[in-house]
Amino acid sequence: MAGVPAAYSELFAEHCRLLAPNLSWAHVSKAPGQYDFSSEQGTLDFAQSYSMMLTGAHLLWHEQTPAWFEQASDRAAAERMASDHIRAMSARFAGRVYSWNVVNEAIHPGDGRADGLRNSPLLSKLGNDHIEFAFRTARQFDEKSLLVYNDYDLELDNTEQESRRRALLGLLDRLLAARAPINAVGLQSHLKLKSCCFRQDVYRNFLREIEARGLKIMITELDVLDDGAPSNIAERDRAVAEAYKRLLEVALDSQALISVVTWGLSDRYTWLTARHSPSFARADGLPGRPLPFDSDYAPKPAYWTLIRALQEAQKRRAVYVE
Repeated sequence: MAGVPAAYSELFAEHCRLLAPNLSWAHVSKAPGQYDFSSEQGTLDFAQSYSMMLTGAHLLWHEQTPAWFEQASDRAAAERMASDHIRAMSARFAGRVYSWNVVNEAIHPGDGRADGLRNSPLLSKLGNDHIEFAFRTARQFDEKSLLVYNDYDLELDNTEQESRRRALLGLLDRLLAARAPINAVGLQSHLKLKSCCFRQDVYRNFLREIEARGLKIMITELDVLDDGAPSNIAERDRAVAEAYKRLLEVALDSQALISVVTWGLSDRYTWLTARHSPSFARADGLPGRPLPFDSDYAPKPAYWTLIRALQEAQKRRAVYVE
């Protein structure tokens, strides 16, 4: 991959079969009908050289909507822009994309809408049924890839995340009632140790509700913000590994789960830094350790926890098949 040491590329090639490049709309298209993948080309070439499939992130996302889309004169013009974008992306990556995040982060109960949807340019320009429109358009131009709705803050047992879970399930019911071609739900799974209130029974029931709707489940962006954990590295790594373990024990027990993707492999390249957001800063000023490998690419307890969890899940599923 461009710009990273060979050791990291080798680590990635050894442990990963899926890769999520930044293919979001505003990132690759600065003007209608014009696309520039140069910033991601090294990553795309790397994936192709190792026969890795891509998880397409993201076709529609409120944070990566081009400014020129917001200038659409009416809904018909906005639909043409969005449809042209989805067609262009599908054509370019045909056969290389395992799944598309068709719509990312479209629920936000805090905006006060009865349907729980986020007030965004996508909603205002494309209408209340813009998510259904996006899935139908994606299936029109890509007949094979898994089509995914992806979102965050759905794991913890608190009032805010319970409202988000209810909003998501309501959205899924509306999409299924409209026969929208959705295949899976992506759960980002950015876990937090500080004031953590993860309950396995609550999470298990939530996954069962998704599974009961006939949809697959994907863990799409797994990592652990270790703010609040001890400064001592051994103790902190154990706490992070335990967070992985508790989530994976439940997730991997679901027959609907089809993939687990960590949001990076090495702490050297995590997004969970004070530079990215002051809210990610540890009180002791130390760098975070949220991923399976440390900054020198050495495996941490989280890595071994992940491996053991996957191995145990394979054993259970072999029994189910028999």
